[in-house]
Amino acid sequence: MAADVNNLRWKIGWSPWLVLIGVTVVFTLIGAMIDAAGPFVGLGLFGGIVIWYWGVREINNKYQPFVQKFIGESERNARRGIEVDSAKLYNLTYNSGNSPPLVSPSDTYYITTIVVTDTSINLNKGAEYDMEARSGVGGGTNKEIYYDQVTGVRSHQDGTFTELEIQTAGGKSTRISSIATDTVDEVVSEVRQRVREIKNPGSSRGQRTDRNADQRSTPSTTAPETPARERNTESLTSTDQSPEDTTVPIGEEERKSDSEDVTPQPIASVADTVASGTRPSDPVANELCRVLSDPSPDEQRLEEALEDAVDRLEEAGAVAAAVERIDDPTADAQVESAKRTLTVRDGPIADGLEQVFERAVESTRTEAIEADLSATEAELERSERQYDRLRTAAETVCREVTRSGVLTLRSSDVVEQTTELADTLESDTVVLKRPDATQEPATELPSIADDVERSVRPQSAQSRELLETLSEPEAEDSESVLRSTVNSLDAYAELRSSIADIGRRDVERRLNAIDNELQRKNGDVYRHLSDRTRELETMLDRDDITDVQLYAIYQECTFYDRTLLPRLSRSLDSDSAVETGRLIANIGDRIDRIEREYIDVRADHNHTIPRHFLSLADDLRVEAQSVEGESPMRAASLCTAADKVLEHVEALYERNEYSVMLRRLRG
Repeated sequence: MAADVNNLRWKIGWSPWLVLIGVTVVFTLIGAMIDAAGPFVGLGLFGGIVIWYWGVREINNKYQPFVQKFIGESERNARRGIEVDSAKLYNLTYNSGNSPPLVSPSDTYYITTIVVTDTSINLNKGAEYDMEARSGVGGGTNKEIYYDQVTGVRSHQDGTFTELEIQTAGGKSTRISSIATDTVDEVVSEVRQRVREIKNPGSSRGQRTDRNADQRSTPSTTAPETPARERNTESLTSTDQSPEDTTVPIGEEERKSDSEDVTPQPIASVADTVASGTRPSDPVANELCRVLSDPSPDEQRLEEALEDAVDRLEEAGAVAAAVERIDDPTADAQVESAKRTLTVRDGPIADGLEQVFERAVESTRTEAIEADLSATEAELERSERQYDRLRTAAETVCREVTRSGVLTLRSSDVVEQTTELADTLESDTVVLKRPDATQEPATELPSIADDVERSVRPQSAQSRELLETLSEPEAEDSESVLRSTVNSLDAYAELRSSIADIGRRDVERRLNAIDNELQRKNGDVYRHLSDRTRELETMLDRDDITDVQLYAIYQECTFYDRTLLPRLSRSLDSDSAVETGRLIANIGDRIDRIEREYIDVRADHNHTIPRHFLSLADDLRVEAQSVEGESPMRAASLCTAADKVLEHVEALYERNEYSVMLRRLRG
């Protein structure tokens, strides 16, 4: 069958990137030779895809026989040495690896062959088949599990795989994964059936099949009750008569028979009720219920079930006693004591809880280690900070020694310089002089100024000028520089005192009051004021807003609230007749005059706020001009409001408040 496969197409289908890159490179080289590289690159990609798909079709059409051959060889390896007619064979397969796109088979196949005989389960594991290389490895591991060792068998669904778990004595288990869920279920059913037959030799498969067939063929609905009662009666008689009872007197035997006919045995019915009500999942509990519910149980099987149940109860009692002695779950000594108590116990409960205790102890140890690490890290940080302070101090000392000319330090490293200085002081080569109480100490101001200039790096010209003056106290302009600095500090203190009482909450309250007032007004002027209020709120929400900006916003809101809005309201409600045309013209002339006399002349000032009010006055003028024909009184009121705004703008420039504020900020 391998001869029917085109090896070249098979390799092409498993190597998409190699084919695409190779064909594209070939076409690109051909295109480069004829000066048409671009189109040939596209042709190369298309040709590579076509050639690769040609190989994919070969794989998808001919991979199935290889899988079947691999499964057949695995079955033959598993059956080798097993000659039992009643044996059943099951193949559990699963695949892995990443196949190329559009390729149906997986990269690698694994198979576990299970042969179920009358006495044991034979597992042939390790069979592996590489589909790309079309080569396989036969099963290398054979394992036989006898039914008397099996304590349970079940299946688990794990994503796309189904896992078969065979539990054996001692808490051990064998797990096998497969993609065939139905096959796993068949194995579980068959193994359970064989285990029941081995552990209950009194009943065989044929007898059970005949009994089930007889029960299905009985037409009466009440018929199953009669055999049940008959079996109960027979079981009572058979279980009560032992070899020692053969010598019982006839009268006593008759009384015993009468009592058995009158008093029913409750164990079987109670066991059936408990099993159907609780549906135990534990193998020990399930086996005990099955044995007790059997009307004619096997003595050895009953003894084993009771022994397993007693062992499990003893184990549970020991576990409960060990857990009850733990008063503080965080105490390592108590957890260790409980763990040692459970170590001598065998069983799944003790083993599982022992692992829990082990993890609890490890968790406590981990927490202690983490606490020690945190303390060590904190101590390391403190040591690093202390080291930085010592290094800075050592650098200062070495720099001052070098600057004074007392000692010439040969090394440039601060550690070596400090060591050299210490050796010099110990050898009395350099002697520290005790200062004279009557002599004035020499000033260290220049060195301090140099240190401040290096560490702070001043930005303003006045700060740099001050530090330069302090570095050279004998300079001629020292007095003027210090006087200017003092004036700037006084101005700054005055500015801070004027804006210290105004906070963000005060400005928010003033803005909210203005916004509520403007919501009740109509008109373009009020709309522009509302827009300005929202701009101020946006400025207030920024994190980098300064105290001076808060002060400016507060003063602007105060003007709106106390001056502009009341006067604008009174002007709009006035009924006096005015010459609106002249007023509108005067407003325009006045705006032009302010721009010529103040804004154009004082170019060094910040005119942002005055320009805003001038634009507001111009908007009032435009609105008055638009309603002049329909409502002269309203136009006159708008002109009055614009006139008041211009008065305040002129007053701002005359008092020169903004110039003073800007000069203080520059200082």
